[in-house]
Amino acid sequence: MKNIRIILSIVTALLGLLVGIAPYTFAKVCGMANMHCHAVTAPTVLVFGILIFVISSAETVLLWKKR
Repeated sequence: MKNIRIILSIVTALLGLLVGIAPYTFAKVCGMANMHCHAVTAPTVLVFGILIFVISSAETVLLWKKR
């Protein structure tokens, strides 16, 4: 059961990275710098993606040490 939780934590961390880079790569936001989608949404999605990655990575490390 612990191995499944470790694998799910790793997958969640990778998906967090994918969410973080999405607005800058394959799901581009509008190009106008003064528009809300460019000025607010893209940085917010990046921050939440990094946050998901950091929390999932910490959980993976904690689960790995408990093995």
